[in-house]
Amino acid sequence: MNVIKLKNGSEEVEPMVKVTMMILHNLITESPILFYELVMKARDRAHEFFGTTGEELERRNLLEAGGSMHSSIRNIILSAVEGDMLEMKLGSPVAKGGQD
Repeated sequence: MNVIKLKNGSEEVEPMVKVTMMILHNLITESPILFYELVMKARDRAHEFFGTTGEELERRNLLEAGGSMHSSIRNIILSAVEGDMLEMKLGSPVAKGGQD
């Protein structure tokens, strides 16, 4: 299975990166508040979710029970999302020369 080097220095298997990126693309267009909350949780493990967004992210299997995030999802988000607040944008998480 191909391993991809991400911008944050971690390595993740290609299918995980591709599926997570598809989910993030859908989330940013369909539900920007969920996207924002997910990114905030990736950036800060102590982030408190707004309203029921944490439960919704768990239902979508983007968070584990109790609101924790799988390390692979965190790595992909941290590598793919640039900017803050309304300036957040989704780019490629792959480091230059990062695909084996």
